[in-house]
This record gives sequence, structure tokens and C-alpha cells, in this order.
Amino acid sequence: MTNVLALRLCGWLAILAVSTRLAFAADASPFERTVRPLLTRHCVECHGGDKPEGGVRLDQPAADLADAKVRAIWEKAHAMLVRGEMPPAEKPRLSTEDLDTLTSGIRREVERAVIAERGGAGRSTMRRLTRVEYARLLEDVLDLRFENVPLSLAEKLPIDPQTDLPVNDADRLAFQSLHWRSYADYAERAVSAVLASEPRPEPWSYRFDAPSLESQTKKRDRFEGFKGVVAANEHEIKRPAKATILGARDGKEALNPDGSTTLLPSYRLLDNLARSEQNDGSWYLLLPYVEPKGVLRLRIRAGAIIPEGENVPLMRVAFHHNVRNEFDNRTLAEIPITNSADEPRDYEVEIPMELVPFAYTLFDRFKFMGVRISNDTVPIADRAKPKGPKGKPVEWPYQESKIVIASVEAFGPGAVEWPPRRHRRLIAAGESAKDDRGRAAAIFADVAARAWRRPIVEGELAPYLDLYDQRRQAGDSADAALKLPLVTILSSPNAIYLVEHKAETVAPLAGIELANRLSFFLWGRGPDDELRRLASAGRLSDPETLTAQVDRLLDDPKSGVFVDDFVGRLLALDRVLKDPIEFKLTLKTLGLEKLAAIREDRLKHDLAQEPARFFANALRKNEPAHRLIDSGTLFINDRLASYYGVDGVDGPEFREVPAPENRRAGWLTMAGVMASASRGNKEATIHRGVYLLQRILGEHPGTPPGSVEPLEVQAKVDAKRATLTIREQLGLHTSINTCQLCHRKIDPLGFVWADFDELGQKVVAKKGLESSPIDCSGALPDGRPFENLAGFAKALNDETTTSRFHFGEVLLRQLTAYALSRHLSLSDDDLIRELAQRSRSEDWRLRAMIRAIVSSKAFTHG
Repeated sequence: MTNVLALRLCGWLAILAVSTRLAFAADASPFERTVRPLLTRHCVECHGGDKPEGGVRLDQPAADLADAKVRAIWEKAHAMLVRGEMPPAEKPRLSTEDLDTLTSGIRREVERAVIAERGGAGRSTMRRLTRVEYARLLEDVLDLRFENVPLSLAEKLPIDPQTDLPVNDADRLAFQSLHWRSYADYAERAVSAVLASEPRPEPWSYRFDAPSLESQTKKRDRFEGFKGVVAANEHEIKRPAKATILGARDGKEALNPDGSTTLLPSYRLLDNLARSEQNDGSWYLLLPYVEPKGVLRLRIRAGAIIPEGENVPLMRVAFHHNVRNEFDNRTLAEIPITNSADEPRDYEVEIPMELVPFAYTLFDRFKFMGVRISNDTVPIADRAKPKGPKGKPVEWPYQESKIVIASVEAFGPGAVEWPPRRHRRLIAAGESAKDDRGRAAAIFADVAARAWRRPIVEGELAPYLDLYDQRRQAGDSADAALKLPLVTILSSPNAIYLVEHKAETVAPLAGIELANRLSFFLWGRGPDDELRRLASAGRLSDPETLTAQVDRLLDDPKSGVFVDDFVGRLLALDRVLKDPIEFKLTLKTLGLEKLAAIREDRLKHDLAQEPARFFANALRKNEPAHRLIDSGTLFINDRLASYYGVDGVDGPEFREVPAPENRRAGWLTMAGVMASASRGNKEATIHRGVYLLQRILGEHPGTPPGSVEPLEVQAKVDAKRATLTIREQLGLHTSINTCQLCHRKIDPLGFVWADFDELGQKVVAKKGLESSPIDCSGALPDGRPFENLAGFAKALNDETTTSRFHFGEVLLRQLTAYALSRHLSLSDDDLIRELAQRSRSEDWRLRAMIRAIVSSKAFTHG
């Protein structure tokens, strides 16, 4: 350590030594028993007596860590010890055991001070909704769900802290002015999209079908289609729309005997991806331009031709503009077409233009809105590009899924109904009011009760009514004057925060507070009518009622929010989508790089979904926790089946199937989990060890020393290292005790996946080495050895051990932290022991674990 760093740390410790109050806890014996002897042995020689170095005396009583500033200094001291910056280089180093004891002791006492500062063990601070939860709030209150058009409202809000579980940790969800401004801006957009406060737009609607258009030939007779002008329906505007249908079938006319047209997959046409570069292989509609307000509706009558063994075709609907050398393309909907072409059905597409980002100025300039409908199916497996004599056509060798479209209808924002149904729902509470102000009061009370997730107190809405009065006096209509007060209600602290009133001592939560906790735990959103009814009747605190509600919430499809969020965060599955992981599909698919990239994106999506779908299936069946890492079945779809080499799985739906021999350890043999752990690195032993320690064993891996380079960098500097096996390199790496402090727990875990590559596929032995099995042996941090992945899973599920690394108990801890919206601390040890005892008596079944958590005092009290 440099002298500067040493002096800086001395300065920090000097501040600590000034305080003479005993801290850490009422009982300071843990400090005196563990930390004090090490300070005496290693520090007091320089930092003791009448003239201590730097003015720091460490032979004084412990500092007061209730002071946040003093506590922060101890945390910095802890980090310097872990990084090897203390003691100074010229002083003897601490042994690994002493370093572990000292750092653990500091960390433990800092945590005790945090508990004391919070006001008691197990209490949570009032927390802000995550951006995803706030987006759901707007969706629920304003009914922002549109047929076949998913919205990503959360993406427009500030990113929440990127941290370990739980993502809903109240202590980490800070609030700044940027948050409020973003939340308020988006609330305003959402209210504007629902509140029909302006005159009805002129209505228009069109019906498009191939027989009504003119037949046309394009480019050397290869593609045939239809093109023409379509008039609006009777009694509506007279502006015509335009349509182009280019859905040719291998050079043959696209029109079927019944008047429908057949669309081949987009990638088949002209050897490029027509999906983004041109309009071949699609229905392309040009609708009269309107201001981007309200909902544009499409009704597509379609079916599919699905050859045996092929995947279900995907119909893609997009805003599309490709005029005057300007191009833009925005996917609106991707709809699997599962019904037969012999039995066509209507697919509705609702497009909320105010909430769909698009360069509408391009539409405005051209005075038309382009909508493109195409067959966006891509191959599941690798396909070679057909080859033949130069310059001569080659017969296409593959059977592919096709989409058959009978007709398309388009409806402008002013067509079908006025006012729109979402507007009518928003103002329904005021229908029986005697005057406009009474109507506004009823609407505000209804929206506030749902947005704030509690009953409204008398007089609480007075400021919002005053705001309404101001807007009316300014000339706004009765509906337009609702907008600003509604936006203010939706962006108030009552909406943005989960408010729980705290007493001086821990006390039972009020009924509506318990309803909120339960609903946000299992649905990630506010309570529904039944929960609110039970809460207001005082029945939710009844243990049987509460247990019944846990089961009801888990049985509801909305619990998918909890499953996706909990499992995704636990296993860091966003890495599969965001990390630069290449699944080696590039240019293997018909030689089209863009097509291969699309295939890879869809495979990544399924790989990231698999662990959550597997967990949801186990939760639905109330299976024991150990099934998550020891299972004879998979829960996959056709794309994953192809990747795993499993036959007989057709369609995009996930379903349970028998697992092959090398995929029988649940999460631990899922390619998405291994890809997340490896982060795209071919030599990922350390990455994998860290991942398993943190995500599967529930223990933080520690802070790496800042002065130690990664293994690959060390190998480049020292050529001899490159000739060593990875186990030998790690042995040298961990000869430094600050490295060994963590790596003695990390490295033995990292070899458990040694026979899988970074993409979760079995490693193929090199020629001549088939008889030499890959060494996958290692040990858990508690010293228990394992020979391979199966042995690792068995050790985690061993009911005879008292180790804290029992998988059921680890999962229980993670579920509890998620449910309580905070990290667990030392004070929660008794809680976990109680929950573990109850869960063990019920065979660690997943629903039983969740019921136990919800029934605990930690959950029902605040």
C-alpha cells in the first residue's frame, strides 16, 4: 500500500478512535472476543500508546457506529483490508483466517448498527415502487392493455439500482427529482391516451382483400401480387386508402381459390430480409394520416399452413415507412397463428398511438400511415442455403409454415365507438353526480383509491378539486379539466410509495397495508377488489383467510409477474439477453447474417424464459424445492427442444417433457443459466464459481482485490502460466491471501460445469482424448466434496446436513428477502430458523414455503 493510502486510512481510524462510547450493540462482547485480539496483535504496536502513528489509537474502546459517518469510514476500512491495501506493504500480512475473522467482524458490527438505526430488527423503510411496478399501476388504473400490442411503459422511466436480490429493496430505491419528473411526464401521457377530452376525430374504416385489387407482376415474373386504391366505408370520409399485397408462392399467383393470399416467411424473398428492407412477402397498407391520438384498430382474418415438424408461423404487424430514401420500422405486434387456414379466425390489433413511439412526422409528411403485415417465421434449426449451377434457379428444398390472410379491416380512432371504452371506464364513478364538480370529486376519489391502494380520507382530495376549479375557470371543458388533477393524483407520493404507518414498537399491519404487502409480493401490483374487501372487513389477518388468499394469488395468471421477476433476478437471466453472448448461429442459417441474428435473439429469449417457466410449473404443482435442481423433466418449447436435441416438441408453448440424461439437474443443467454464469467467456471457471456461490448458495463472494489481474491477462504476461491447466493457474492465483480469502470458496465450485461450454452445451472430447473424463470435482464452502454436477446437486439437497448451504433453506432466504423488500440481516436468523423448521416439516414444498413466509410476524407486522 502506498504511504498516501496508509495515511488516509490512519486518518479514518483516528476519527473512529475519538469516540469513547461502546457501540456495535448493547453487548459489545462479539467485538471484544473476535476483532479486539486481532487489532491488538496486528495494529496496536503502531496505533497504541501515547504517540500512536497518525494520531490513531486502536487500544481504545470501540467507536460508535450508530453515527452514519463513522460507520461509512469503517466500511471503507473493510474494503481496504479486503483489497490488500492494509496493512502497509512493509508490515507482516494477516493470515487468511485472521483476515476473514477481522473483515467478518467489522461487517457484522456495521450491520448491527444499521439495524439499530432503522428502529428495530426486521423493520423495513417506506419504499418507492420500482419503475416496473409504477408502470403496472398506470396499466391497472387506466386500463392500458391493448389487444395483441404489448407496451413497455417501464422503459421510459429512470432505471432502478442494479443490485442483487431483492430488486425491491426499500433501502436502495432512492427518489430524486428526476424520478418524479419522469413519473409525472409519463402519467400525463397515459392520461392523455385515455381521456377523450377533444372532439371526435372524423371516422373512417376500410376493408382490404385481394380480389378487389389489381393483379400485378414484379421483377422477372418471380413475384406476383395485387395493388390498388380502396374507398372508405359508406357514410365515412371519402379519402381513399392504398394497399399492396405481395405474398407470392414460388413465382405462382398468390391468390387462393377462396380469395385469400398466402405469405411465405419474409426471409425467403430475394435472398434478403424483406421484413425490414422492402415490402415483398407482405400486406402493405397506406391509411389516411391522422394525428397520433387515440387507438388505431386492425382486424386480420387469418389462418396457417403448418407442415409436420415445423414451427407455428409468427404474424408481424408494424408501422412501416420506406419513402424518399427515408426508412423506419416499428414492430407493434407479433402473433403466433395457431389455427388452420381451413378455419380462419379474426385477430384484433389495438394500437395506442400516443403510447407507441414512432417517427410520426414521416407519416405526416407523406399524409399516409404505413402498416405492414408479414410472415415473420424463422427456422428453428440451422439450414444451408440451396446451391445449384451458377445463374440457374434451385428448387427450394424446405417445407415452411405459411400464413393465409383472407382480409384486413382498419378502423380509425374515431370509428366504432365514441367516447372510447377506456374513457368511459375512467369517468364511470361520476355518472350519477348532480353537477360537474360532484362528478369530478367522484372520479378523483375512485382513481385515488385505486392508485393509492387505500381508502380516501375525508378532505384529502380538496387540493385536486381546487386544481379542477382552476382549470374550469381557465376555460377547459368538464372532461379536459380532469386531466391535470388526475396526473397529480397518479404522480403523488401516495401512488409512488408503498406507505405503511409505523408505531414506536412493532405492531400488526393495518388490513389494507397487509393486502398491499401480499399483492406486491405475489403480483407486483396493488390489491384487487377481493383483497381490499377482506382488508376493510378486518378478515385478512385471520390465518386461514390469509393462507387461502396466498393460494388464490398464486393460482392467478398475474402471479407470473412474481415468478418472472424473482427467478430472473435470482439467476441474473437478463445477462442472456444483454451480454454479448454469441450462440454460434451467425451465417449458419441460409447464409443470412441478419436472419441468424433474429434466430439468436429468439433463442436467447426462450433460454432466459426457461428457468422461470420451470419454476412456475413446480410452483403450480407444489413440488419440493429440490426439484429445481434435481428433476427428470424439462419445461421447454420447440426452439429449446431443437437446441437440446429433444424430439417430438412442436409449437412455441412451453410444456413438460422427459429430460435427456445430461439435463436432469433442473436449473443447473439449463443452457440459459450456464450462459448467464459464464458471461460469454470460454474459460469461465471463476465467473461460474462466483455465480454458484452467490445465486445458488446465497453467499456474497466478497470484494476482489484491485491489484490482481484476471487469469487471461496474467497468462499473457507470464507465458509459463499459459501452459498450465486452469486448476494450476488458479492455485498460483490464490497464493495471495487476499485472493484466497474469497477464492477458497469460489474456485472449487467453478469446476462443476467443466464438461459444459459457455453456451450450456456438452463439451465434445477432442480426438484421442475420448477416454479421459473431464474433472468436474470440487467442494462446497463448508468442505463437503462432490465428484460432478449430480454430486453437487445431491450435496445441496442433503437433509442430514446442518450446513447453511442446504438448497431449500437458501431458496427460503431469497424468497423471504423478496417478500419483505429488504436484505436479510443477522437479526433475521431466528426468523429463518423458524421458517426452515416449518418448511422442512412440509418437505420444502414451494407453496408451503411461501405460505410460511406470509404467515410470519415479519410479514404481517411492521
